[in-house]
Amino acid sequence: MSSKLLRHREVREAIASRIASGDLAPGDRLPSERDLQEQFSCARSVIRQALAALARDGWILSSNQRGYTILGPRIPWISRLRLLSDQPLDLSIDDVLQDVAPDDVAEALMIPVGSPVIVRESHISSSASGERWSGGASYYPTQGLGSDAIAILMKPSEINYDDLEAAYGRRILGYHEIIRARTPTRAETRAFEISDRHPLIEVRRTSRTASSPVSAFTFIGRADRFEADYLIQA
Repeated sequence: MSSKLLRHREVREAIASRIASGDLAPGDRLPSERDLQEQFSCARSVIRQALAALARDGWILSSNQRGYTILGPRIPWISRLRLLSDQPLDLSIDDVLQDVAPDDVAEALMIPVGSPVIVRESHISSSASGERWSGGASYYPTQGLGSDAIAILMKPSEINYDDLEAAYGRRILGYHEIIRARTPTRAETRAFEISDRHPLIEVRRTSRTASSPVSAFTFIGRADRFEADYLIQA
């Protein structure tokens, strides 16, 4: 590995560290290429490589002739499904396997049908009664991932967005989410022990980076147990 490439990574990591610590806050203008070149005592080409990597990974946003604007740690937009009661629950990881992407998942992840993916299946149930309240499946494209990244996605315990960013080496900048109510399939009436007219809530969420989606998640839960709870900040 050339010293030039190592220098580019050093500059990128130094600027990212300043953003993560709050030294460079969301909305701030990044210093000019000339100023950064002087700060890091390196060639202009090294600075440009570092800035391109930071933009690709979602730390900064190009503002054309105005330079770059700091985006901050992660998009300040959170949605989650919240239980309608205070009953204790259990989250169980049912299966983690390597498979190929079905049509709807391939479309969401913008990959060819049949591309390799990791599938993680889970469900939520009542701690007291064992009653099943939800089921879910997450799909992660594996094309181009190394063994360390695969190991993160295949671990038997729950994974979070920090794990995803570590596996793909890119930051999650936003989500595409579809929420709808529907009646259950025959298999779902058996799994949830409900009637065929009992309403379910279905959430399909795609997590996106600056370059491509990194996960497609489908959550199906009993509508009498969950509600969608959103926080949207300016």
